[in-house]
Amino acid sequence: MGEREAIDDDWHRCFIALVPDAATRDALAALSVGPAARRVPIDQLHMTLAFLGSVAPSTGALLARQLGSVVEPLAAQHAEPREYWPSAAHPRLVVVPFAAGDGLAELEVRVRELVGALGLPVDDHRPFRPHITLARFARSPRPSRSSTLAREASVERASPRGALPLGEATLEVVPRFATLTLYSSTLARHGARYRALASVPVPEG
Repeated sequence: MGEREAIDDDWHRCFIALVPDAATRDALAALSVGPAARRVPIDQLHMTLAFLGSVAPSTGALLARQLGSVVEPLAAQHAEPREYWPSAAHPRLVVVPFAAGDGLAELEVRVRELVGALGLPVDDHRPFRPHITLARFARSPRPSRSSTLAREASVERASPRGALPLGEATLEVVPRFATLTLYSSTLARHGARYRALASVPVPEG
């Protein structure tokens, strides 16, 4: 299971994700997200393929051992311009979307087939939209919040200097993924923290 053995308390809020290589992580971390957003730590940047929720430790251990069975060589990927999700007027996330081609969609299907074959739950109520979350906005009940963030979005788009504004090219490197990783997630005061339970390398295509 990689560097550590998972213990029973680890198998909560589990998910399977692709982890970018070091050069891609550095390029993602260099992108501007605006002053109001809280960045995802660079060592926690990932692309979720399947969210599982709580998993029985014995079944989770079996999944960890079989994770490598779904991995095939993965080509370099194509990153799209950054976006506010669900919208610029009411943003909750700053994300870098990816094209679903170049093997990503096929890998997501293989991951879900493995999860299903083991009888594990998987959150499949949303279509697969490959992306990496760069930052999150704090939730606020104040009605002026969305208009404030929309103004910040307009300022960032108009910025002629510094990090690339939204709506333009994103990364200065060709994005690649280094590992397929099974994570657990722990909710903390300043956001979720992710712990790798198992990880397998992803060969370059």
